Amino acid sequence: MCNIAILENYSLFCSGIKSVLEETGECKIVFESKTISDFMTKLKNGNPDVIIIDIIHCLDDGISTIKKIRRKTSRTPVLLVLSTDYSDSFEEYISMGVNGFIFNDAGADNLVNAIKVLQNGEDHFPPQVWLLLKKYLRTKKVAATYEDKRILTNRELSILKLFCKGYTYKEIGAKLNISPRTVETHKKNIQTKLSVRSTAEMIEFAYQNDLQ
Repeated sequence: MCNIAILENYSLFCSGIKSVLEETGECKIVFESKTISDFMTKLKNGNPDVIIIDIIHCLDDGISTIKKIRRKTSRTPVLLVLSTDYSDSFEEYISMGVNGFIFNDAGADNLVNAIKVLQNGEDHFPPQVWLLLKKYLRTKKVAATYEDKRILTNRELSILKLFCKGYTYKEIGAKLNISPRTVETHKKNIQTKLSVRSTAEMIEFAYQNDLQ
């Protein structure tokens, strides 16, 4: 059972999320809030496995909201509900430790899948996120460089490209005929070589340096 906490200002939208997740029989809504102050109070006594935040309808500033939650809990996966209009904030959200995005026009199956991915300890960023982020980063001066492409092996490059396409450990393993554990080992080696700390940073680096 996955315990879910929801920060959502629109009661109707919140009811829809609750209905979708509870119908699976695998999720339980431990608490819900409309404001960050109420959410933080409930978070003191609650212990959610995943936190869902609707950034679009959030009464408080999205950045400050995430900062407050991350100061309280740095490990609980955070899933943001947002739209493509927020692409200029994707990079900052990711750098703050957000673990996944889901667009507000996504279907119920996409939401359920995102929850499962986060619960399994993986990040969930649809391919469209990286396409929008790449477009945004091209308007900025890119600090990261990757001058020697030989630093990664061919297998590591293949795995990196599949992560950029939104594949999970299991899906990458099946595609390359290796175990998910082997994929995880390769991913750790890639992160070490590229000096990045998370899947999100690894994929962002790949797009910054045309490795995808």
